[in-house]
Amino acid sequence: MSFFETKETAFGLDISERNLRLIQLKKRGKKIVVQSYNEIKLPPQCLEEGEIKQPQAFLNSLHRLTKTKQGRGRLSAELVGVLPERKTFLKLIELTPDNDTKPEKPADQPADIEKKIKKILPEHIPIDIDNAYIDWQLIKECPTGQTVLVGVCPQNIIDSYVDIFAQANLIPTVLEIEAAAIARVAITEDKENDTQIIIDIGANRTGLFLYDQGVIKFTITLPISGNQTTQMIMETLDFDFDKAEKAKIICGLDRHKCHGALLELFAETIDQLQSHIQRAIDYYQSNFYETSPVSQIMLCGGGSNFINIAEIIQEKTQIKTVNCDPWHKIKNPNPRYFTPQKSQSFITALGLALRGIDSKNLL
Repeated sequence: MSFFETKETAFGLDISERNLRLIQLKKRGKKIVVQSYNEIKLPPQCLEEGEIKQPQAFLNSLHRLTKTKQGRGRLSAELVGVLPERKTFLKLIELTPDNDTKPEKPADQPADIEKKIKKILPEHIPIDIDNAYIDWQLIKECPTGQTVLVGVCPQNIIDSYVDIFAQANLIPTVLEIEAAAIARVAITEDKENDTQIIIDIGANRTGLFLYDQGVIKFTITLPISGNQTTQMIMETLDFDFDKAEKAKIICGLDRHKCHGALLELFAETIDQLQSHIQRAIDYYQSNFYETSPVSQIMLCGGGSNFINIAEIIQEKTQIKTVNCDPWHKIKNPNPRYFTPQKSQSFITALGLALRGIDSKNLL
């Protein structure tokens, strides 16, 4: 959702319930390099379900994030931010010609398309569209109608973020869904037209979205998380938090490490993930035109660092499964800071920052 035009580079700001992360990129010839970066933890209960519950604490954290940033050069006052996934809706909608009316303007005019979207949207999205911001992108147009990708977010959520940014003297040029930012980093040029499932395994939740022909067709939030797996290890093996986290790093889902204990422990979770993947594929094939076989599953987020998780998912689904490389478009500026584990947690900020380096991407 675009708010302003920009004349300079905008930094990417990733907001989660636990952390704030920023990345600012810069073009150097044909290369893209990281200019500034930072990460800080948010106070407990500062954000809940994407809503700012402690505005002053959030503002203080935002000030600290920008004032203590690492890297070189001035940090932009403009940002590309992420919308809370649990409060946003993304839907691909088919619009058909209205035979009952004769509009003064051709049906393919933006005002007419938006009117049709608002009329049909309540059938697809369970929120009051009169109190929501709506953004849309025309995907396909033909004599039988239009295919549009629609994004919706409650006004009070966006207004609360914009208000905080203003207090921090920051200008939000764009606010977009997390899936769009991740896809911008994860999808390689040779796979841009392929049908893929991308799974972002985070600390508090896992997001699954289907990407096809350059478009995110739909997103799903799954009841699986990094914290959940840690808790299972703690309860089953009687480990404390630190020891459980260490076991995840050392053993992972390797059959030959730790006697395969974690692979056995998470067998049911893996089966559940396989089931969710199959349901997503079935939904895609049943509800969309011109579908193609899913060629690849891509894993990202902190949970993708689980040893052998890609191999196990590939065995279960019989679909090629790989881990995302967050740095295939950008050089890692500091491998000591951006370890493989930390790099995955910055993937959303990187995707937002990629949109922020070119004003043409901010429309």
